Amino acid sequence: MFKSITAKAVSLLICIYVFLPMAFSQEKTQINIISTDSLAFAKYAKDPNRFIGNVKLSHKDMIMTCDSLYQYADSNYIEAFGRVHAVQNDTLNLWGDFLYYYGNTGKARVRKNVIMQNPTLTLTTDSLNYDMETRIGHYFNGGTIKDSVNTLVSDIGYYFVRMNELFFKDSVKVYTPQYNLYSDTLKYRTDTKLITILGPTDIVGENRTLYSENGWCNSLTSHAELYKNNILSYNTYIGSSDTLVVDSLSGTAIMRQHIHLYDTVNKVIVEGNYGEVLKNNDYAFVTDRALLILVGQADSLFVHGDTLSISKDTLGNNIMKAYHHTKFYSMDLQGVCDSMVFPAADSTVYLYKEPVVWASGNQLTATEISMHMKDNQVDVFDMKNKAMIVNPVDSTMYKLLPDQHGVLFNQIKGRDMRGYVRNNELYLMMVNGNGESIFYPDDKGFIIGLNKAMSSTIKIELENKKIKDITFITKVEGTLNPLLLVKPEDRKLKDFHWHIDKKPLEKEDIFH
Repeated sequence: MFKSITAKAVSLLICIYVFLPMAFSQEKTQINIISTDSLAFAKYAKDPNRFIGNVKLSHKDMIMTCDSLYQYADSNYIEAFGRVHAVQNDTLNLWGDFLYYYGNTGKARVRKNVIMQNPTLTLTTDSLNYDMETRIGHYFNGGTIKDSVNTLVSDIGYYFVRMNELFFKDSVKVYTPQYNLYSDTLKYRTDTKLITILGPTDIVGENRTLYSENGWCNSLTSHAELYKNNILSYNTYIGSSDTLVVDSLSGTAIMRQHIHLYDTVNKVIVEGNYGEVLKNNDYAFVTDRALLILVGQADSLFVHGDTLSISKDTLGNNIMKAYHHTKFYSMDLQGVCDSMVFPAADSTVYLYKEPVVWASGNQLTATEISMHMKDNQVDVFDMKNKAMIVNPVDSTMYKLLPDQHGVLFNQIKGRDMRGYVRNNELYLMMVNGNGESIFYPDDKGFIIGLNKAMSSTIKIELENKKIKDITFITKVEGTLNPLLLVKPEDRKLKDFHWHIDKKPLEKEDIFH
């Protein structure tokens, strides 16, 4: 049976029972009961002393109050109940409905309606274990952290008070003014507001999602650096790179190594090893083995330039460019030029500065060449100023004399030309103005001579990647001479050049 003690005698009994023995003890970790409304002593040593009503105690740098308390004197262990409030170093506050505290080790277990608070943040949870010595808190049944900037929620968390650091595990959610973050594992610095990503993480902003498994982001400056399995989704774009640096305040992003960007609407892929997005997506570029892929149904066009860029015209439409030393390749279309421009508004690709195109094996040259695209496939060529088409003649159709070394070429030139493509194959060319031609007609698979003619308008029909027929629509002047009578210098039109050494023969050649 417990012996009841009146409230008037409580202070005197506390001094005799608690404080007096400590005056002769060398134990420096003893829990000190400062005051209470009433006290009931334990009859047996194994039973606790009961402190009831407005209990106040101290231990080292901690002061605590509660409604009632059990004290196990022999083990320096207490159990506190009702409106428990502990203060450590006058800065860290801890509230809960129940607290179990081991004075010898400084370990506390707080349960129900738990709140831990310091001047910079507040932690709320259902269950918290806290070590007063190491100043490390641990919750394991869900918790929420709030500070002046962010709200962090997780199933499991550790708070390293001395290090100003929090560690979160399982179903982590971070809510910031700029974005929301959903993660498996991360760390958070309470002083710098730095979030360190340690596991699969989604960062969700307006029309944009970032995925990464390693990196960090500063919630004060909106600066992030991601280093593992990074994936960016923005409107209709999907991108990835080994390293992704994003600064939301300046609207810039930097990508490094194995860049892969995909426009899901226009079926366009951009790759490279270094890229930047500037001015809130108004301008972007990729360099270092930059590659543009126009994905087609039957075949894709691969384009390489020193730099690939995308910007906007005055109406806000995208303009894509490849420059300099540009080359492109597909099975039926290859080419070289200094630069290519892809305005999204008119579905046309423009080639500048000494462009050369091979379409179905035919070499096309002009001062300016443009290609109209339909579903990322060329359907029309436009060639302006000094346009020429060159087609090598099958060597099995002729036998060269000793003084006729080399390859024979069908050649048509004019002021302008337009070519038409069907099923990825060039099938028709129209010459407009100042047309000239050198053509080697054949009879049953053998060349019968050289036909040299001039006409302002010429129609060229192609089949199986070879010139099938030439029709001179306007007045024609020309001759047909036997091949044996044709001098070598008469086999080429003025400005003829065969640029086979520049032609990409396979996809990898566009990088050389």
